[in-house]
Amino acid sequence: MPDAGSTAPQVSAHALPPEASRRVRIPWFPLYHEVRHLLRVWPGRSKAQITGLHSALRRLTGTPTNPVDWTDPDTWIPDRLTSNAQELAHAIWISSHGEVNPRHTRGHWLLSQKYELLADGRGGSLALTDRGRDFIENHLGEAVSFLDTQEGLVELLTIVADTGPAQVGGLEPAWTEFLARHSTFRSASTVRDTLRRRLKNLLDRGLIERERTKYTVSDGGISYLEKVAPAPGPRMKVRMLAKEQKATVRESIREHLLQMEPKAFEELVGRLLREMKYQKVRVVGQSGDGGVDVVADIQLGVTSVREVVQAKRHKRTIQRKDLDALRGSLYRFNAVRGTIVATSRFAKGAVEAAFAQGAAPITLIDGDRLIDLLIAHGIGVRTRTVEVLTFDPEGLSPHED
Repeated sequence: MPDAGSTAPQVSAHALPPEASRRVRIPWFPLYHEVRHLLRVWPGRSKAQITGLHSALRRLTGTPTNPVDWTDPDTWIPDRLTSNAQELAHAIWISSHGEVNPRHTRGHWLLSQKYELLADGRGGSLALTDRGRDFIENHLGEAVSFLDTQEGLVELLTIVADTGPAQVGGLEPAWTEFLARHSTFRSASTVRDTLRRRLKNLLDRGLIERERTKYTVSDGGISYLEKVAPAPGPRMKVRMLAKEQKATVRESIREHLLQMEPKAFEELVGRLLREMKYQKVRVVGQSGDGGVDVVADIQLGVTSVREVVQAKRHKRTIQRKDLDALRGSLYRFNAVRGTIVATSRFAKGAVEAAFAQGAAPITLIDGDRLIDLLIAHGIGVRTRTVEVLTFDPEGLSPHED
């Protein structure tokens, strides 16, 4: 059994590599959440156990009449492996809740070894280093930023920010140039594979987004680059300014909502419902029962249902009693569901009761979500387009008639 008390040399997670010493070394770059699963299984075991499993898996080629279905570890682990290899593979599969296929862990092992997330502890068993612990506990911490910088993920995130929205092919030239300076990878297939694996890592962490085949940097990616990138490119600077402007506009909307007259706020909620394709929207305000401010119909499939809405324009947290009062008023309007639209937040009790089993559903829209909806439907905001020029060398080449 693994020895959880094993000790290992301390490895600092603080020092970032100098530019000249940065080397991209991991070809089969893994997903970080999978590495974290493995860093909870490997400590206490020996290197020989882990490399022994990899060797056993390489020997499992199968035959045309009896192929190995690598997508089904529940079958091939007990059928194809024995002894220590079977036990370790089973531990990986079970402890990761089926997220990490033991067949595909060589890149995870290489990353852990090259960057000393694990080291030899007592009795030759592996133990987490300080960097390994930081990697597990801090998803945007110093160990992660060290790996991202060394292995080119910060560079790739910057490329996406400066180039996107872009397909993989549009990212390849800059990535190829980077690898030429910071790796020994040269073949086109290897360069493309390292790019795709790192894009998958960034996508899994929410630092980039993909729509169809095009990648863009996310708000989280921009925030991360602000923290770790030494010098953002021009398009990145534009995106950072746009992010700051968006935050300023959101705060202006929030302040304006809090200063509105109650009747004006109710009318605004009614207008938002119309933009969201509600029908027969009627603002009842002071004449409503049980705090109902707006009544509307919404089409759900082939059925139109009545919904009542309460608009709460204040700073206090919305409590469970507010939700119960609205739910108790549904029958007065022949409504089957309700919504509370607030400029503040909802208490835990209100959130838990919103979709209580056997009770009419009550949708909760807090201040942040309300601002999201107003922006999405163009209420209280205007979108202005800024043209950004990029160099297109092909456009300067002679064209054939």
